[in-house]
Amino acid sequence: MSDIARRANVAQGTFYISSSSKQEVLAAIMRELLEELGGIVRELAERSDLSALEALRRVMHDCIARMTREPRLVEAVYLKANYSLPSRLLEEYAPALLPAVTALIERGVSEGTVRVKNPEIAADFLWTLGYRFFERIGQQYMGANQASRTGPDLTELEHTFWEFVLHGIAVQPES
Repeated sequence: MSDIARRANVAQGTFYISSSSKQEVLAAIMRELLEELGGIVRELAERSDLSALEALRRVMHDCIARMTREPRLVEAVYLKANYSLPSRLLEEYAPALLPAVTALIERGVSEGTVRVKNPEIAADFLWTLGYRFFERIGQQYMGANQASRTGPDLTELEHTFWEFVLHGIAVQPES
């Protein structure tokens, strides 16, 4: 907390008035990041120049790109915060963002590129898979020990995620 107050250029006492714990600070930071990621989701959901599947892919890709611009922030949220904090906040934001994901899936059904009977449930599944995917990125690619990491690179991990998702929801998976 002292380091945060110093870097924010405020007195530690003043800082404690607005933030009582490191968890509270990390929650505020993650809420800000989720707002930004939510903007990405909503913006891409409104684009008519992209197919639904292209928009869903771009959502994931742009969110990953956003996370990789600040790996220490992602590391703090996923690795140093209370384990339940990221999932609790994602659940908090789900009602605001799931309608946009559902709309993209519904659009895909209309386009004939997505085959699901219940777009709302499919969106919820995709939201959950996306959370686990981002959690893995946070743990495996943003941590301090990323130099010693083994396994697929981010591009391969993203490709594997989409391969799995598209086989589950797409009529004809993209290559």
